[in-house]
Amino acid sequence: MSKQPVDPNDPLSGYKQGGLGAKAYDVNGIDTRIKYDSSRNPPFTVMTSMPSKS
Repeated sequence: MSKQPVDPNDPLSGYKQGGLGAKAYDVNGIDTRIKYDSSRNPPFTVMTSMPSKS
């Protein structure tokens, strides 16, 4: 989701205006952030995953 509308003709297509009703859209890549904590099993946990333009 994007804060700003993905479709300029549909202002509700972005989260800022559309809220939870905002439309999902395909992306070409994602970035993933993981956090290491030796006291956990497994020690790596995914903190966030988001669209990426890279």
